[in-house]
Amino acid sequence: MNVFSQPVHDVKVSRLILRHYLQELEEAVESDIIVTGAGPSGLVCAYTLAEKGYKVTVLDRRIAPGGGIWGGSMSFNKVILQKDVADILNQFGIPYTEDEQALVVSSVAFASKLIFAAASHPNIKLFNLITVVDLHSTENKITGVVINNSAIEMGGLHVDPMVLTAKAVLDSTGHDAVLVNLYSKRAKLEMTKESFMNATKGEEEVVRNTRMVAPGLFVAGMAANNVDGGCRMGPIFGGMLLSGKKAAGLIAEYIQK
Repeated sequence: MNVFSQPVHDVKVSRLILRHYLQELEEAVESDIIVTGAGPSGLVCAYTLAEKGYKVTVLDRRIAPGGGIWGGSMSFNKVILQKDVADILNQFGIPYTEDEQALVVSSVAFASKLIFAAASHPNIKLFNLITVVDLHSTENKITGVVINNSAIEMGGLHVDPMVLTAKAVLDSTGHDAVLVNLYSKRAKLEMTKESFMNATKGEEEVVRNTRMVAPGLFVAGMAANNVDGGCRMGPIFGGMLLSGKKAAGLIAEYIQK
């Protein structure tokens, strides 16, 4: 007697994967917002905008979204957040322990909860293994991104990319600030580069530096500090969450105007 009453054969497996993936990719060709970089600031921004009813596409070049959360500090899988962001942790169902007036969180639970919230939201399409290689522009506004498969880019293969369009684009690609660097190759944009480690300063600066850097192009998270010279801050993430919230508000205001 077979274990499965309705076995799924190989042909059906391939057909269903292609059907549903390509359907989502086709829908993502036109969205309200594209978020590049599925770290904490990008995921929070995407979820916040999706809750407001916007259609959001999230892209991450790695096989596992979550940015720099997973490893914790030196592979010690704990991260620290300020008590000020406890309401955001509660919103995403992220458990924490309070110790010495700070919040201690499992980096694995932290990343998993944020990814699940975004990946399961009906207004969000999340794609991993996608690399942004250029920006799309219309009438001097950033109106999308040019993408390719990450493995193709890593292999240096000459394979043409495709375009996804949106009303606004967020660079939340962390230390690399990929989109802002792409923009600065063609348009004048001053970048200061991130400064030395100082968690107290860096956490304030990452929120303050979250802004629109060019019409339609926004920056959040460590990418924001990379642009405006803020300090890096290590395994503390409250600023990242608040940066994502702030970016969502700025983007919604931009689109509404």
